[in-house]
Amino acid sequence: MARREKKSDNRKNTQDSYSRKKDIKNKILSVIIACEDEVSAPTYFKMIVRKLKDNRIITQDSLVIANHKHNTPKGVLDDLIKYKEDGKNYKNFEHRWIVIDRDAPRVNGGGHKINDFNGALNSAKSKQVEVAYVNDSYELWYLLHFIPRTTAILRDEILKEVIKKLKEKNSAKFRDLDYENIKSEKYTEFIFEELLELQPIAVRNAKNLLESYGETHNPERDNPSTTIHKLVEILNNLKDRKS
Repeated sequence: MARREKKSDNRKNTQDSYSRKKDIKNKILSVIIACEDEVSAPTYFKMIVRKLKDNRIITQDSLVIANHKHNTPKGVLDDLIKYKEDGKNYKNFEHRWIVIDRDAPRVNGGGHKINDFNGALNSAKSKQVEVAYVNDSYELWYLLHFIPRTTAILRDEILKEVIKKLKEKNSAKFRDLDYENIKSEKYTEFIFEELLELQPIAVRNAKNLLESYGETHNPERDNPSTTIHKLVEILNNLKDRKS
């Protein structure tokens, strides 16, 4: 009797091992991202991965950007959820992220409604999707490379400050940088390269900013705030998963 139980246990262990290997094979040990911004944010994250690819630390499949169809928080989550390619969907990825702005409504129009932003946060959590958000706009992440901003700032002022800081850092490269082209692929690549050495400072500033709000932190209300650094650290640490 004991021997039959042992044989049964061995068979069960073999089946469990096979199931685990099958699950690992079906799950891509990488990241899928859907962005509110069609060009600048995706380009920035691709640049991080490109550095790792160039050093042969990760493969070309380590980052997938979902097709961009919407520019509202809920719409961006929908872009991620509806991703399907080569028989895979967002659930096949180890890390699933959306990148969105709070983008408070402006007097002259534009911006996101509160229930759109908060709705995206709540829905993402229920679907086990992480959110890299910025209050108020994505370029705050650039600004944190230069200064530990702690007082409220809206997107027009953020852009103004970022453009000023970049021109001071490298006047030749950013001579023609302005509101119209700062989100272009060309200048996003320039910005990534120029700020790469300052990235640890931006991560530290972003972390300190979140910690300053304590347990009462409210992503929709707290300006400035961001979790972009969490996604940046995930991408940078992909090299640790080479095995």
